[in-house]
Amino acid sequence: MIKCLYFTSLTFVILLSGLLVVNHGKTMSPFPWNKMRLPDTAKPHHYDLLIHPNLTSLTFTGAVEILLEVERDTRALILHSKRLHVSRALLLASRRPLDLQVSEFEPHEQIALFSDGLTFARGSHVVRLEFSANLSDSFHGFYKGTYTTSSGEVRMMASTQFEATHARAAFPCFDEPEFKANFTIRIQRESRHISISNMPKSKTVKLSNGLLEDQFDTTVKMSTYLVAFIICDFHSISKKSQHGVEISVYTVPEKISQAEYALNTAVTLLDFYDDYFDIPYPLPKHDLAAIPDFQSGAMENWGLSTYRESGLLFDPKKSSSSDKQGITKVIAHELAHQWFGNLVTMQWWNDLWLNEGFAKFMEFVSVNITHPELQVSDYFMGKCFNAMSVDSLSSSHPISTQVENPAEISEMFDDVSYQKGACILNMLRDFLSPEAFKYGIILYLKKHSYRNTVNSDLWESLTNICTSGSDSGRLKLDGFCSKNPSETPASKWFMEDGVDVQAIMDTWTLQEGFPLITVEVKGREVTLKQERFLKGAESSKSSQGRVLWQVPLTYITSHSRTVQRFLLKSERDVLYLPEEVEWVKFNVDLRGFYIVHYESGGWDALIKQLQRDHTVFSSNDRASLIHDIFQLVSIEKVLLDKALNLSVYLSRESEIMPVTQGFGELVPLYKLMEKRDMEELENQMKGHLVKLFQRLIDSQSWSDEGSVSERVLRNYLLLFACIRRYPSCVSTATDLFQKWKESDGKMWLPADVSLVVFTEGARTDEGWDFLLEKYVKSVSPSEKSLIKAALSYSPLAHKLEWLLEKSIDGQILKTQDLPSLLISVSKNRKGYKLAWRFLKANWGKLVKKFDLGSSAISRMVVGVTDQYSTREMLKEVEFFFGSLTQEQGSGLRSIQQALEKIQQNIRWMDKNVLPLKDWLDTQSS
Repeated sequence: MIKCLYFTSLTFVILLSGLLVVNHGKTMSPFPWNKMRLPDTAKPHHYDLLIHPNLTSLTFTGAVEILLEVERDTRALILHSKRLHVSRALLLASRRPLDLQVSEFEPHEQIALFSDGLTFARGSHVVRLEFSANLSDSFHGFYKGTYTTSSGEVRMMASTQFEATHARAAFPCFDEPEFKANFTIRIQRESRHISISNMPKSKTVKLSNGLLEDQFDTTVKMSTYLVAFIICDFHSISKKSQHGVEISVYTVPEKISQAEYALNTAVTLLDFYDDYFDIPYPLPKHDLAAIPDFQSGAMENWGLSTYRESGLLFDPKKSSSSDKQGITKVIAHELAHQWFGNLVTMQWWNDLWLNEGFAKFMEFVSVNITHPELQVSDYFMGKCFNAMSVDSLSSSHPISTQVENPAEISEMFDDVSYQKGACILNMLRDFLSPEAFKYGIILYLKKHSYRNTVNSDLWESLTNICTSGSDSGRLKLDGFCSKNPSETPASKWFMEDGVDVQAIMDTWTLQEGFPLITVEVKGREVTLKQERFLKGAESSKSSQGRVLWQVPLTYITSHSRTVQRFLLKSERDVLYLPEEVEWVKFNVDLRGFYIVHYESGGWDALIKQLQRDHTVFSSNDRASLIHDIFQLVSIEKVLLDKALNLSVYLSRESEIMPVTQGFGELVPLYKLMEKRDMEELENQMKGHLVKLFQRLIDSQSWSDEGSVSERVLRNYLLLFACIRRYPSCVSTATDLFQKWKESDGKMWLPADVSLVVFTEGARTDEGWDFLLEKYVKSVSPSEKSLIKAALSYSPLAHKLEWLLEKSIDGQILKTQDLPSLLISVSKNRKGYKLAWRFLKANWGKLVKKFDLGSSAISRMVVGVTDQYSTREMLKEVEFFFGSLTQEQGSGLRSIQQALEKIQQNIRWMDKNVLPLKDWLDTQSS
């Protein structure tokens, strides 16, 4: 039943059995579809899309002809459209075009095409829609952007960012990943611009109105979120890959000299993936474009991946080793998507991890092989620790989670989908063997090319390597399945034991959280117990009942460094050692996604070994021991003094992962105190950390020498030392900044210590203003990132406030940088109150600019609040977010995560402040 009401604007009402919609804002009719997902009555096959952006009026017009197949007779075609004015809709029948009516249902971002008395019969149809809209002010859809030349000229451009649900804001379409189709794209432009899109340009036609029309080749079959086009005045450099693919890097003209590293890296990585996946890259070209206004890190549009300038451009004189590492990894990530995500796409966004988890995993696999000097394997475990931090909260979600609306879909782009997804794939690879895992994913990609998949499709391919009948064509299994079972344990599983990959992996993807493995050693008997690792008032007791994982355990002992394996399937089990040992260390090199607790003196034995000779353990094992014991303190399984006793060995540590993990566990302790004005204990803790790492700090040179990891660690240590006012560090940094300033910024600074020098300079008004001047003039994205960070580390509160205000208007600092800037200011002792006030005062603007549910909004919500630890601030944060409406984001998962983290901090401080003070007093005496 539908009750007729009159509205003067586009609104909706759900009344009992129907949806009331506005038709062109004047009359109303029932909308014929009431679900968020589109019906399966029609499927698109081909889009012929014409787009004409006007970079003066900042609007665009367009027309799209969609060839579609109607599967069942229907009275209306339902597709997506968002903030588009559809001026005309036609059914292009064989005799004459038939005008169609258009009804819009804004809450679902859908339109219906229909005509009185018309039934769309089963079979092929072509519909044409003509439309117009404003270029978006956000970073999604078809949006406007600007950049400023060195002469001060502001130039306009327009580019796209369609993932996940924003293609519908550029043209009417079936905007769900399962509706794959081919696209033929035409762009009309002025002669002063160029246009690029997914495919090579076939020709350019001069129109009678003086405009040019670029016509592009038809794409392969793909999802709408991968469509891309850019209208700009960029320059490019190009190179062919070994497999004959034309690779180009596009950037603003003044930065083209910084494109060479990205070009060479892209060529190397595309060739690597072509060979590794045993599937040729299917397009004739791939462009990489550095976009001046770009909120995401990068986007994998097929044939035209887009990046932040800082994620693509490398200045040999000013970019640091970590910049090179980051650029290489982000290119590796986006090119991996050309297979995982583009060629084979998840059926729906609940399985986003099949795209993002794989791309995150493959960026480490590929770069480790193609660029071993970058030492990326040193950093993989940090991704797993980040994921555990989120996944240990009751507000976490399974890797595969049901989502419906755009905000829910956007929230899936988080550490669980990316980092946890990558980490469980790494665990599975180690369990099956790299050889078996590689063959399995090749089979998966070949079987499902140009199609959509669900979790079980991947598990089937990884289970049936030796029975799939796919040992043909380019793929050769190199005798893997015919080897003697004794030659490889992996082939033995596939040939005899029939390992059930799906049974194992469903426990990791269909339920949230991860296991805490408790180990108790008595003689040769090792008792194992699993439960969910859950931070919260209920500690490790899950309110959802008992959950179990199938856990591929690895371990070494004091008597044998040979890695042993055990698959734990039950809540409790027992394994037997060949002999009694002093200690057992589980989760070797963090190959598994779980935390380990050692009972009955197990921790004491490990601490004793670290103090005696820490090099017995790998650097990753040392880092995981540090991580695990401090996480166990947070759920009251281990006392704080035991964790602190373990950390004392760090005074002799020199490897990047244990050192940075030590900082990662210890620095937050005094950061909590900074937000409580506990100055005496705060300074005592800071002094202890300087003393703990003093030997390592004193050994650092102010240069760009050493391996990548040594150089990254140098920046980390010297920045910490200077911020903590360590005299020798402050003296050197001050001297270097003064000389750099006197040279008007022309003196060369070692890139890996530039941030330290800039941060010291930003402590004074004069130095801060000079840095800002250099920021505005710099054409190096790497240098701009370093200066921006240094400005946000300043103790000058009035400067921090100015910085935030200027970020939101986007004139001097790009608004794309606001999320990271706001979080950085919130960690600053002089800025955390400013950051919270700013977030509250500008919430409406932020949601409009960055989109509800986006990773930018989620990062700001959690990042600004996660160091609060008082009940007063908990109430204040609860009150603010509780006052929001659903449309303003009150139901965001990130808000629940923020509140949980504050509650967790309160419990930690209540329990551990006195023990921490007692322990520090003991150390100093």
